[in-house]
Amino acid sequence: MKKRRMLKIITIVLVCSFGFTGMAFAAQKKVVIAEQSWSGSIAISNIMKYVLENELDVPVDIVQMAPALTWPSLDRGDVDVFSDVWWPNQDAGVQKYVKERKTVEMTLSYEDAPQGWYIPTWVAEKYGIRSYKDINKHTELFDITGDGKGDIWAGGYGWMGSEITKIQVRDLGVDLEPYVVDVWVFLTQLKEAMRTDRPMIFYYWEPEWPFAVYDLSEIELPPYEDSKWTYVEKRMDESSITCGWKPAQVYVGYGTKLQKKSPKTYRFFKQWYIPIDEVSFLIAELEDIPGNPKKDVEEVVEEWVRDHPAIVNDWIKGI
Repeated sequence: MKKRRMLKIITIVLVCSFGFTGMAFAAQKKVVIAEQSWSGSIAISNIMKYVLENELDVPVDIVQMAPALTWPSLDRGDVDVFSDVWWPNQDAGVQKYVKERKTVEMTLSYEDAPQGWYIPTWVAEKYGIRSYKDINKHTELFDITGDGKGDIWAGGYGWMGSEITKIQVRDLGVDLEPYVVDVWVFLTQLKEAMRTDRPMIFYYWEPEWPFAVYDLSEIELPPYEDSKWTYVEKRMDESSITCGWKPAQVYVGYGTKLQKKSPKTYRFFKQWYIPIDEVSFLIAELEDIPGNPKKDVEEVVEEWVRDHPAIVNDWIKGI
């Protein structure tokens, strides 16, 4: 009897020991990463999650959320991380939440990311379209919607980039209709247009997979000048933009409440960076593109983390 009691006690102690360890992980408040709909953000969000969970034992949830909703969610503490903050695209949010309210901090992921208007190179060469001034002579080429008018994909719903492209089109006197649909819808249309040699003009940015797959040319817009760029969010009538984009700086944003909620995660993001060419590679791996079938995001992330120990060690150094 004594032997059985002793075995029972030992069993209870072992179960409790392992149970408490598991509960300690489960009891941690999950870090919530707001992921945006474009491939670069999806890749980056999943790398963040993988490293935090596997290297730092921090549980993570990813939720897809539009930028306009992410800022106030960070401010309230409903989410902790804005994975892909493009500036100046997100300048209104940066001004309000980073500089004025000081409820969000940012760390630079990579810099000098170009963005602007693009067309297939063969269209540029065949029709002599180099500058925005050349477009009005050929607007009928770019009819996406089938209404007989030329269109330019301006971006997705709710994007500041979409608003800015609309303002540029208006203020530069370009006779195109801004066309707004979700990015995945546009990319499906772009693949078909490139397959069938149909002209298309669109707003886009780098790093992204179309530049690795297709021969694209950027339309010349007037060089960026502060005096030519006045953007008031959701107030197109008060905005005026008569130049091209300033190259973007891309950041990770995180709520200041994260410092108390998860100190390890806070330090991780203070040390965060990712080379722009690595983002291009990750995007191409995640997309179903000509010559490179889509891969599972978990597979891509695990391979990338395994192949880049120096970068991962920089992120977790001293934590």
